[in-house]
Amino acid sequence: MNKLTFLLPLKDRPNYTKIWLSHNLQPEYDYFIADGSIGNENEALFRELEFPNLTYVRFPKDLTIDRYVEKMLHAVSRVKTKYVMTCDNDDFINFHGVAHCLKALENDPAAVCAGGPIYGVCKSENGILNPRYSFPAKIQEVASLNDRSGIDALMYLFKNYGYMWYSIFRTEDYKKIWNDIINLQVLDVFLIEILQAELTFCYGKYVHVKSNHYIRLLNATTSAAREGISNDIPHTHKIYFDDEYRRQVLKMSEYVAALVEVELVKLLNEFKFIYISNLLTASRIRARLWQLIVRSLIKSIPVLSFSIESVLALINISSRKAVWLDKFKGVRK
Repeated sequence: MNKLTFLLPLKDRPNYTKIWLSHNLQPEYDYFIADGSIGNENEALFRELEFPNLTYVRFPKDLTIDRYVEKMLHAVSRVKTKYVMTCDNDDFINFHGVAHCLKALENDPAAVCAGGPIYGVCKSENGILNPRYSFPAKIQEVASLNDRSGIDALMYLFKNYGYMWYSIFRTEDYKKIWNDIINLQVLDVFLIEILQAELTFCYGKYVHVKSNHYIRLLNATTSAAREGISNDIPHTHKIYFDDEYRRQVLKMSEYVAALVEVELVKLLNEFKFIYISNLLTASRIRARLWQLIVRSLIKSIPVLSFSIESVLALINISSRKAVWLDKFKGVRK
């Protein structure tokens, strides 16, 4: 029996789904596709696909955030493997790092989830049939959260926010997290991301590995987050102007404070740093700068673009080098 299920929630963008299927299917893993698309193009792709470890389910259309949350909880409840990881259809899995994450979880029963540094790439405008991507850059590193849990972890998280969204979770804990999200009725896409990270440290700890396990596409044409930004005021401004948003922040904070057994005022005093920093952490600033630079480079110098296989090879060579240097330093000590 396989140990890990990749959970892929879909909402249209079949062009990305087609690329995702061509690069991210491996027989030693299970896949659960939760399709909440408006159109039927994604469903057509899976009708033509023959892959034994993949389950495709067409859900009601993702017309609202609460419908999406219901879909996620239902999908997670159907996962049968010990571990689960959520993916997006415009991103790529690095199976080299995934193996290291699974090993870390197997070695540490107290860990709720594991992950490595996340890299980002930009897609060239050329090469529809054979997409090309920029040189990879590290866009998130949450090594400071390694082996931390409870209020200790949350204090680090709030001051240098890093999402847990693409970590590999123990399925039983992931079900608890999504059950809490639906019960709390948090209906802001960014608050759901933050709440998921908070709940992670309420139920255990995070284990960090040095090998990259996930690659994000930085210039995807559409996404739920972009839709939310374009149709509304900036997320971090809502705390000042939106009564309903503040109510949701207070509700989720009361719940988290009770779980980690701290006074609400102490938790909120730490939580404020997310808004003070305006979510522009150093890693996110680097990611945005990198995105602007590589977009101009791959337009002007096409030779600087690579296949996704080459991108993975470059990252994994770098990861192996980092691990080797750590071992060498340990021997010298």
